[in-house]
Amino acid sequence: MATQAERSAASRQRLLDAAVALLAEKGVQATSVAEIGARAGMSRAAVNFHFGSKDALLAAVVARVIEEWERAVLQPELKEVEDFAGAMRAALTAHRKMVTEATTTYRVYYVLLLESLGPSPQLRIEFVRLRRKFRTSFVEGLRAAGVTEESGVDLEGMAAWFVGSLRGIAQQYLLEPDEVDLNAAHDELLEAIRARVVEAQLKSRQAVAT
Repeated sequence: MATQAERSAASRQRLLDAAVALLAEKGVQATSVAEIGARAGMSRAAVNFHFGSKDALLAAVVARVIEEWERAVLQPELKEVEDFAGAMRAALTAHRKMVTEATTTYRVYYVLLLESLGPSPQLRIEFVRLRRKFRTSFVEGLRAAGVTEESGVDLEGMAAWFVGSLRGIAQQYLLEPDEVDLNAAHDELLEAIRARVVEAQLKSRQAVAT
């Protein structure tokens, strides 16, 4: 027989699943607490009982979506010095898999990301945390590969470019999945990064030689 804690955890999970499904279908403003409870097979009061408010439930959804995103895309460590290009390729492969196989999760990611820029600034904290973590991993990978500021590369700028490129590619795919070739887009991004890294490595070696 399940314990009270196990039953409570299961109820929370059902509410989160219901919220993810409804947010993907209708967006934040059109999704009510009552609908979330009904989709989960519970009452409206269940959301307040388990989370305290709709905003708190949204924050829990953000945390879950980001956890899945981190597990899928950040799992390949970008700071493996032996093969930075290989680590980048692994990260892009993981990104492509998540976009194509976890479409609902990824759609909710963008729904909540846009919400964090407007009426729900409390959601911004989680997205900023993820961006900083991803950016830090990328910058560490660049430095480990021998790319430094002295080579003329703005590491933070390059990290912002990479993160922004991934988001832009995913957004285009979600809008027009039959028109956007993820493999081609990722290959072009990888080649651009690799060319920039090779150029920077060469400049770094020349600087040391002189």
